[in-house]
Amino acid sequence: MQDEYVKAFEKIKMSDERKNEMRKALEMELASNRKPAKRTHLSGGAKAGIAAAAVAVTLAGVFCVPTTRNAIFAGVKDIFSKEVPEGAVDELEVEKRGREERVIPTDVPEASEILEAVAQQDLEQDKFFEDVTVTADYYSDPELNELANFYANQGYTLMDLAKDAEYYYEFPGVQNEEWFSDGFKLAYQIGDNAYGYMGYTTVFKATEEQMNNLLNNDLSYINYERTEHRQETVTFEDFWTQGTDEEGNITYSASWEGPEPEIKICDSDRARFITYDITYDPVSQIAICIETNGGGVG
Repeated sequence: MQDEYVKAFEKIKMSDERKNEMRKALEMELASNRKPAKRTHLSGGAKAGIAAAAVAVTLAGVFCVPTTRNAIFAGVKDIFSKEVPEGAVDELEVEKRGREERVIPTDVPEASEILEAVAQQDLEQDKFFEDVTVTADYYSDPELNELANFYANQGYTLMDLAKDAEYYYEFPGVQNEEWFSDGFKLAYQIGDNAYGYMGYTTVFKATEEQMNNLLNNDLSYINYERTEHRQETVTFEDFWTQGTDEEGNITYSASWEGPEPEIKICDSDRARFITYDITYDPVSQIAICIETNGGGVG
C-alpha cells in the first residue's frame, strides 16, 4: 500500500479493528483495478468499502482522505433521497390549471370588484413564486445541490426555505424556533381540488438542535390545530414516533386528524388531517420531511 495511504489511516480516530477493516477494503479495491463500489457491506452490519468510497479515486488518481470519522462517513454514505408521491402535480402547474379552468361571474353587480380581487390575488401569487423560486445551482453545498438537481430534473419547482420564510404566517402561540441552516421545499397536489390534498417535500441541512426545534415547532402547530378543533393537546412523546431506517438514519413520524365537520356543504367536506414523515442523517445533517395536508370544508 502506498505510504500516503498508511499515513492517512494513522490520522483517523477510530478503533484498530475498524482501521484494519478499512485497510482490507481499500487493498481489495486497489487489487481489483476498478472504480470504488457504490455500496457493499462489512461484517457486523458496518458500512463496507469505507476507505475506498471515501477516497473516491482510481489507481491513477490523486489520494485524499478525510481525517475525522464523521467526515469519512459523510463521504461514504450515499446521499439518501425520497421520491415524491406518485401522481403529484407541481404547485405551479396546479396554479396554472386553476387559472385556465376557473369561471369568474361577470353578470352580477359585483363583477368588477370580483375581477379586481382575482387579478390582485394572481399578482400576489406570481410575486411569491418569483421571490422564492430558485434553480438547483443556487445551492453550493454539494449534498443540497445533488438533491436539488434530483427533484428539479423531475420537473418540480424549488422554493428556497430562507426566502419562503419571509411569507410564513405566524399562528398565535405557535413556536417558530430556527430549524434549518439551508434548504428548499417542493409543493404539489395529489388528486383533484375536491378530494385531493397538498403535499410538501422539504429538504434541508440542520444540526441536531435545529432538528429538535423543527419537531417542537410542528408539535406546537398541531396543538394549535387541536385547540382550534376543541381537542386536548398532546405531548412530544405522544405525538412523535422515533425510529431508524435500514441505512441507519433517524426517522420521525406523526399524524393528526380533526373531527368530522358538523355541517357538510359539499360531499368532499371531511376532517382536516396532517401527516409527517421525516428522515434525518446526523452525519451529513441532511433531513427530508414529507408532509401531507388536507381535508376541511369547502
